[in-house]
Amino acid sequence: MPQSRPLDQWRPAIILAVLSTGASLFAAAVAIAAAGTSGSVLALVRSAGQTWLVSLGATLTLDQVRIDVLGIGATFLVFAMTWLLARLVVRKSEVDPLTFGAKTGGITGVIAAICSALTSTDSASTSLVRAACGAFLVVGLASALGAASQIGLPWLGLSERWQPVAEGATTATIGLLGSATVVTLIMLNRHLDQAAEVWASLGPDSPLLLILMCVLAAPTLVLWTTSVILGPGFSLGPDTSVDLAGSHLGAVPAFPPLAALPDPGPFNSAVIVLMLIPVLSAAVGGFVAYRHLSRIVDPGWGRVVGDCSLAGVVAGLVIWLATETASGAIGPGLMQHVGPARFETLLLAVPTMAVGAALGGIGAHYRYSRDISAS
Repeated sequence: MPQSRPLDQWRPAIILAVLSTGASLFAAAVAIAAAGTSGSVLALVRSAGQTWLVSLGATLTLDQVRIDVLGIGATFLVFAMTWLLARLVVRKSEVDPLTFGAKTGGITGVIAAICSALTSTDSASTSLVRAACGAFLVVGLASALGAASQIGLPWLGLSERWQPVAEGATTATIGLLGSATVVTLIMLNRHLDQAAEVWASLGPDSPLLLILMCVLAAPTLVLWTTSVILGPGFSLGPDTSVDLAGSHLGAVPAFPPLAALPDPGPFNSAVIVLMLIPVLSAAVGGFVAYRHLSRIVDPGWGRVVGDCSLAGVVAGLVIWLATETASGAIGPGLMQHVGPARFETLLLAVPTMAVGAALGGIGAHYRYSRDISAS
């Protein structure tokens, strides 16, 4: 049987990297042009390139003003497009998803570095290193997951031994982020009139651009809400902060989604419901982990507590990393630091999710053991 040439092994990764980059740049260019802020063709291309790089995690510097809060909404769009394209490109079942993802991410990282160098000017520049690293992580992970999904390989080929942990961690993470999304929507609905007033005061010349910014900012707002639910909360400059104790509002930027910030003052006793959300989300994750574990082996108490706790730890780390992307600088002056409290979020997220997941697993195992004894 003839052996495949090295180029044949790299061809799918090269194709996907080019397609992902092209689709992302095209989407950015269309959005910028539709918003009417493009100017010349060269300016449109440069702006599209910088928008793509920022969505990958690159720091943007505008006239000495540093912006490094990751636009999670835009990142998700790039991730989703790459995942879909990977499913179209990958056809052979013998493709190793991890290797394929590393190759695609590496190629895209090189493209991102070149794009950063070509689009940077004295007044607007992006971090070349962060652009390359972000492209490798975002596009590489999306490519690997898309390839694994296409060939029917669960969890990127993760050993069956650890799949219950992955299932439980995913469930707990989705549960907490989903709950934070619901809380955010409730707060937005309660302050809809204030959001409308902010919108009217801005009187945007390009409503489409403001709408796009609001939509893309929504996931970041959800992550800020997640940090509040966990306890540490977030800050918006030195004078504005929100945590489980209450809300302290100073100067708040005129941006419609920020109307969701709660009214200043201490929260009432109903806040205890928010405190239960992380534990309950993790408990559901622990239950799911146990269900998958019991299909593989007949676990003892030690295995149940260990695996379910590990699922909670993984979920806590994922939540912390996600909130890290929503922390940084978004402008000059008071906006040089916004977002969740970094180390406090880590110190609370990991043990809280671990304990909750362990309790969920213990409860599921106790019920299972009782049913066996009764029968």
